[in-house]
Amino acid sequence: MCAQATYRVRLNLNGLEIEVEGDRDFVESKISDLNWIDAISNKLQGLVVRHPSRVVSIDKKMSFTEFSTELNPQTHLQRILTIAYYLYRFEERDFTYEDIESFYEQRRWPRPANPRQAVSDLIDEGYIEESGKTNGRKSFRILEKGIKYVESMFKEESK
Repeated sequence: MCAQATYRVRLNLNGLEIEVEGDRDFVESKISDLNWIDAISNKLQGLVVRHPSRVVSIDKKMSFTEFSTELNPQTHLQRILTIAYYLYRFEERDFTYEDIESFYEQRRWPRPANPRQAVSDLIDEGYIEESGKTNGRKSFRILEKGIKYVESMFKEESK
């Protein structure tokens, strides 16, 4: 018996998060015609739902190369958050400085002059926090603000 692949796409529409999961044909049919979102919006008492201009599709398991290519992070802070999100989402774990070095090497990204300062800046901005130690090394976890920032493809929330 062959296991069928499960596909999943998560849409974040102005704070309303909708996840579509199923076989490939089902997920593609739901994403190709987004009229059903309007029906959901009407049922939620007139909640205004705007269709996002771009959605990151997240399969059951993407390689880091595929994932980071889709997001296309431009700064060291965005790249570190991409690593943090990938490890959180696909490997269900926190990250270390060694993970940053390893993923930068894998993608052949130019290394930040001071990765510890970049991590410190992300902590100061509330995107990540220290989470203790993993294998005797300081580790960090991505916070909700960091998750939303990555899932919005690095668009800042307007206040």
